[in-house]
Amino acid sequence: MKPTTKKKVVNILAILFVALLAIIVAFPIFWMIRSSLVSKMEFFRRPPVIWPSKMLFSNFTKAMERIDFSRQLFNSISIVVPYVLGSVITCSLSAYAFARLKFPFKNVWFICIISTMMLPSAVTLIPQYLMYTSFGMVGVDSMFGGKLPLILPAFLCAGGNAYFLFLLRQFFISIPKDLDEAAKIDGAGHFRIYSQIMLPLIKPAVIVVALFSFINCWNEFFNTLIYLQGEKSYTLTLGLYIVNGMRISNYEQVMALAIIVSAPCLVFFLIGNKYFVEGITFSGLKG
Repeated sequence: MKPTTKKKVVNILAILFVALLAIIVAFPIFWMIRSSLVSKMEFFRRPPVIWPSKMLFSNFTKAMERIDFSRQLFNSISIVVPYVLGSVITCSLSAYAFARLKFPFKNVWFICIISTMMLPSAVTLIPQYLMYTSFGMVGVDSMFGGKLPLILPAFLCAGGNAYFLFLLRQFFISIPKDLDEAAKIDGAGHFRIYSQIMLPLIKPAVIVVALFSFINCWNEFFNTLIYLQGEKSYTLTLGLYIVNGMRISNYEQVMALAIIVSAPCLVFFLIGNKYFVEGITFSGLKG
């Protein structure tokens, strides 16, 4: 077999293998979409139907009527937006400090922060809950309806997410220090260098941090179940949990609500996919 022919065969096999993996990974999503459009009779039919005979989009409206959709959507957005902003701001500022500034015990502090990645979140759960309770931030009658314990950690380096800080620090280090020196000669301070020079150069990494912060916060279930007390402060994730726990037979509506809840994460991932790839392959200055 000629080398060119052998290479074509290998490429075809690789494409077929990747396509098979894609089908396996995407099949649960397809089945969730299919299950949200069928009738109750078709949902329980055995053997199952691959595609509904009639697509019932009314399942989505009925699913939203089972919860206080508008309020829970507002609650989710009011938590996610400040969380993402806080994560990007605090992590980028801290990463810039560790990459560009000189201060005592810098390497020791950085090692301490990275070591928190080995600490399970369950270890700090009870101390954090007691702390927020003593501050009056937990409960229906608390400030912002108990949302502060979910938002405040974002302004403390994304709640201790050392991975974001490490990622941004590596990107800052990859940028030549000649830019800093040239900016200082022009009279720029550290904040101006950070905001007007450094951040535009590491935009793919910043978008990756924002994307993962959004997904983590939007899909958060455990902490929201603990700190949000009362259905008026529930998020869409908890609303889905309530509908799923009603022991109703309308599982097609549960699937429809699951699609509504997971759709924002999928949409933002598709929008930021380009920057996500750039964030992996980015190695410094462009051009």
